Amino acid sequence: MLLSLFIFLLAVCSLQAQESEANAPPPPPAISEPAADLNQETERPAQDENLYTKLLEKVRQNDPNEAARLEKLRTEDPELFRREMRKIAWQHRPAMEGLESDRPHRGADMEGGVEGSGREFFRERVQARDNELTAWLEKNEPEKAKELAALKVSDPPAYMRRMMFEMRNYRQIIDAEQTNPALAEVLKQDLVLKQKRNELLDKLKSTTDEKQKTELTKQLKEVIGQRFDLIVQKKQLKYEELKKKLEDLQQTVNKSQTELESLKSKKAEQTEKYLQELLSGSEKMNWD
Repeated sequence: MLLSLFIFLLAVCSLQAQESEANAPPPPPAISEPAADLNQETERPAQDENLYTKLLEKVRQNDPNEAARLEKLRTEDPELFRREMRKIAWQHRPAMEGLESDRPHRGADMEGGVEGSGREFFRERVQARDNELTAWLEKNEPEKAKELAALKVSDPPAYMRRMMFEMRNYRQIIDAEQTNPALAEVLKQDLVLKQKRNELLDKLKSTTDEKQKTELTKQLKEVIGQRFDLIVQKKQLKYEELKKKLEDLQQTVNKSQTELESLKSKKAEQTEKYLQELLSGSEKMNWD
């Protein structure tokens, strides 16, 4: 997955370099296109909504309860629905490949008149992730957001490399904030401790003072202990989340079993009812 993302990021950087050479002053890189283009993930065109509908049908086949939740979310919170569907699409890429074949191509022809729909799809994904991470950093890490904004202007390729690194750091936190805020908070604390651990290791490697080494080693041991507690807490939260999903699934199984038993006991009644609907031309029951 990371390799595929890296390849498409390189492709984006290549296009940016070509555009910069052909125009003066240089236009902003593809990742910095106007907000109306970068925010396509918040105002998806009709073909993307159709794609989500098809994927939702696949979800319904495996988990009707989850599909019902997503349908409700689609109406109540469209932006959160799109985020959820993007995660599902990424987790089920083989299935998405089949759905993508029905999606109309968008944009002008590129490179020899052949439009790379797959390339465009991933480019949009990269741009959407960039936009989402930037918004999150502006809210939670304003200084880092300013630093990245400056790098975006001064050195776009370096900015892309830096964003890949930051995405690895913050992606899990951003996703957890939507589904498990307690877990997101633990992940934030763990990220701070990992950065502190790395700083202490760098100092240990660069110093020759034995007294300082002893003190740094003591501090490192404390950080490792704190991280251990966070790791246990993180696993506990994930366990509780998994347990809740299992309980919800068991409720769905119980409901399906009750409906099945009820249906078996009503064969004569339902058969007669369906027969009358067919004869009257007012079919309402779904026997498929």
